[in-house]
Amino acid sequence: MASVTVTSCWKSLLLVALMDQMYVQVSPLSTVPSLLNLLSYDQWMISISGPDTVFPGQLSQFTCLTSCSLNVECTVTWKFRGGFPVGTYLSINKNVVKWTPSLPETFQTFTCIAENKAAGRSAEATKMVEVKVQISVQVSPINTVPSLNQSLNLICHDARFGDPQGLSDLVWYKDGQKVTLRENMWLQQNNLTLHFDSLLPSDAGFYQCQTYLPTSQTRVVSLGYLLSYDQWNVSISGPDTVFPGQLSEFTCLTSCSLNVECTVTWEFRGRFPVGPYFSITKNVVKWTPSLPETFQNFTCIAENKAAGRSAKATKMVEVKDIPISGSEAMQLSGLFAGILSLGLWVL
Repeated sequence: MASVTVTSCWKSLLLVALMDQMYVQVSPLSTVPSLLNLLSYDQWMISISGPDTVFPGQLSQFTCLTSCSLNVECTVTWKFRGGFPVGTYLSINKNVVKWTPSLPETFQTFTCIAENKAAGRSAEATKMVEVKVQISVQVSPINTVPSLNQSLNLICHDARFGDPQGLSDLVWYKDGQKVTLRENMWLQQNNLTLHFDSLLPSDAGFYQCQTYLPTSQTRVVSLGYLLSYDQWNVSISGPDTVFPGQLSEFTCLTSCSLNVECTVTWEFRGRFPVGPYFSITKNVVKWTPSLPETFQNFTCIAENKAAGRSAKATKMVEVKDIPISGSEAMQLSGLFAGILSLGLWVL
């Protein structure tokens, strides 16, 4: 009986020692149990609450919701992929972001990260938010193309409600000056509609409406509409042939005024440009390619969404291989032979 008792005791001591050793491996920074080193096999639930669409000048709130206890099991940080939020107000307080945007027709990506570095655990959620134009001038019907000697309606449109009736104290501007009504034009629907009975060449210009928003107690100038009888001209400047490792620049040239009459976006049909460097700044693309013997398509789009107008241009660029000397060719052939001997060649 005595030997059995001693054996059980040694087994208990061995189990305690093993458990203590396991604890030290899980949390090598401390031998004192802590909630921050909570051992759990459950995944943290995480999401971001808040609107999917926001408007310039209006305050919006986004909250990181997590199943872990903030500052006990996890801490929360924010990342803004693609650029820091641009606006007149931004505050970050733990798991809450408050933001008043200022740039319409853009997107903002919010990423919330819940993390416990001591336990090596983390989870994240991402939310993309669209900044829409709040007030804009549009043609009615929306796809109407202005034509000389034809009638036309311009309306001051509130994108928040889809109905302009909420606008008040409205004033129309043409090329920055208050509109002076002539015999071929008049105002309708409490000034919400500017009607042209028969368009004249002198009616061409850049139209905006200004209104008062009671909710924010501010006056807002709309995104404008360019009334024109000519099509926009768009082209892309830059080389037709580029080489790997060399920086090249492409510029979208437009007959419309950037960020006034139109905005510029880029598309890359077929595939995104591959290389060690790539940047887009407004209407300029800079690119250092890396794949020789390939072709890359660049498409530049000039657009005014409120006016329903757009124009585009496409340019095909060939990536040629850079000629190499005989000694470089020998070095490359030796390198390829070495790769083949190691069995690392991939077709």
